[in-house]
Amino acid sequence: TCCGERSWRARRGMTTGFTRDFAKRGRSLRDFDLSTRLYKYPCSSLIYSEAFDSLPKPVRDLVYRRLWEVLSGEDTSKDFAHLSTADRRAIREILIETKNGLPDYWTAK
Repeated sequence: TCCGERSWRARRGMTTGFTRDFAKRGRSLRDFDLSTRLYKYPCSSLIYSEAFDSLPKPVRDLVYRRLWEVLSGEDTSKDFAHLSTADRRAIREILIETKNGLPDYWTAK
């Protein structure tokens, strides 16, 4: 180690405020996957923010519609080809379980 700093292995059992803030039971958009990308599920957790919820309703509705098109598989364009079917399904399920205020078509059978 450098300058008397404890090694990463010694520190990894510690819980930081950052870790506690991101801790959650079950799947979350905040789950980490540092081997391939920062987050395991490629959808910004800003969807839970006050700023997102404060968007004008027509804008928020447009975002929800686009998300639905991509996550449901309606949009199969090359722009979203990097999202696997499993990732799309997982993100959709996580949002249905955790995001209040989704349009009814997100949960319609």
